[in-house]
Formats: sequence, C-alpha cells, structure tokens
Amino acid sequence: SPKGPVKVGRFALKSFDIANLLRMSSQFSNPGQAPSPDQLLGLLLLLEGAEIKDVIAPYKDSNKPVNIDTLNLNWGQFVGPMPSRARLTVKMTGPIDASDPDPFKMLVTAGRDQAAINFDLGAAWTEGSRTFMLAPVTAEIGEVGTAAARISFSNVPREVFSINPLQAAIMAAQVEAGTIEIALRDIGGVDLVVAQYARTQNMTPDAARRAIIENIKTNGMTMSTTNPDAMAIAGALTRFIENPRGTLTVKLTPRGKVPAMSLVEAIKTNPLTALARFQVEASTGR
Repeated sequence: SPKGPVKVGRFALKSFDIANLLRMSSQFSNPGQAPSPDQLLGLLLLLEGAEIKDVIAPYKDSNKPVNIDTLNLNWGQFVGPMPSRARLTVKMTGPIDASDPDPFKMLVTAGRDQAAINFDLGAAWTEGSRTFMLAPVTAEIGEVGTAAARISFSNVPREVFSINPLQAAIMAAQVEAGTIEIALRDIGGVDLVVAQYARTQNMTPDAARRAIIENIKTNGMTMSTTNPDAMAIAGALTRFIENPRGTLTVKLTPRGKVPAMSLVEAIKTNPLTALARFQVEASTGR
C-alpha cells in the first residue's frame, strides 16, 4: 500500500455455496440491467460468514502498524434474503496518538502509545416469541475497562426484515423495548479519568476524585427532581468512582409497553423522560 506493506495471514469464506453462485451468476449476466436489491442481498445466502486473521497494516503516518489478530463475521437464519442472526468478533491492537478521542487520548497522556481492543457483538431474532436480542455486546479497551450489555426487544414481527424500507419502517413501529442490562468493569479507566481531571483542574488526584464524586451527587440530586431513579444511578456511580477496579451494573426494566421508536426519540430530546419509562436497578461490586 502507499503507506507500506500489508500482510494477511488468513482469509476464509465459510460455507461458500459455489453451485448456487454459478446459478445466480446468470441473473447478473445482462450488462444493461442492474441487479435488484433483493438479488444483491441474495448473495448473502451463498455464505455463512468470513474470517480474517493475523493482519498487519500501516496506520496513518505511524511507524507502528495495526495488528488484527481476528475478525470473524457470521450470519444465518434467513428471513427471505435477510439474515436475522449475526455475530461479529474483533481482536486487535494499534497505535494511538493525542489526536484520537478519549479514552485513547487519556492513554496517550498516561504514556501509552498502543491500545488493545476486543469487540463482540451478537444479534438474533426468535420467530416463535417474536423477540430480538442483542447479546453478547461487549467492548474491552486494554488498561481502561470492559463494557457489556444485553438488550432485548419484544413484539418484533417478521416483516421488519423486509428489504422494502417503507414496509420495514412501518412494522418497526410495533417493536417494544425489553429489559436492558449494562455492566462496566474498571481495569484502570477510573484512575485515568481522575488523573485527567486532576491535570486539567490543577488538583491532586485525591482532590480530583472527591470533586468528581461531588459533581455526580449534585447532578443526581438535580435530576432526581424530575426522575427519582436518577439518584440510584448516581449513588452507584459514586461508589464506582470511590472504589476503582470494581464493577457497575445497571438494569432497566420497562414499566409497561415502551415502543422502541418513541424511546429513541425521547433519548435524543430528553433522556430523563426516557429513563422514567423504566424501573432502575443499579449496583456495584468487585
């Protein structure tokens, strides 16, 4: 490449259906007729996934490369030409610099020049119960922490997977939010945040930690006038900051039916209103 050599240790296509590929190729043989969207999506039926391993590639102008140990993508359980089950896993390391967003910028300030990232995202629809689950959803940044989530949706009709965007949007209005669980595990990120705040405010780390905790308590009390559950999250968050290397878990259970689309709009305009539609449980641990 213009920036230097690229190495790929392994590239694999999983369950490559060559026979059906040859049959489908006749649909694309007419150069004057562009393939339709359903024909293009139908190509996904010929595969069950792809895998890349041991990729080494240059990054920006750095003399340190990006290393992708594993990138694995699988899909299946088709509704027409659309897969309703998929999973993506990525494990990689790469150089970081001060132009990167936080938390990478904080790692650079702390003297690091590389970061390790692990990512795992799974999604599956169950037709019998009409539920759609995002699980696992995990992201780990080395020396910072791990975030994990489990997000469910109910009343998800088959027609949501239509290739017709208008039909899919109409049917998506029926989808309801289910239970949402979020867990954070600190492996150094809290101390990085405290150190960054101490530098910007010219404080000692202990004073910075106390100031952050007081800000959380003050904001929690302000928000509790609108939603009392905000104090539960604020209380758990202060304990999470006070005791580094711990875990913070938040569970949101819908209070009745919560249409997913209206929830998204509420999050954009007034997150506290959106939070009020759930029963909140927040806890910390080691």
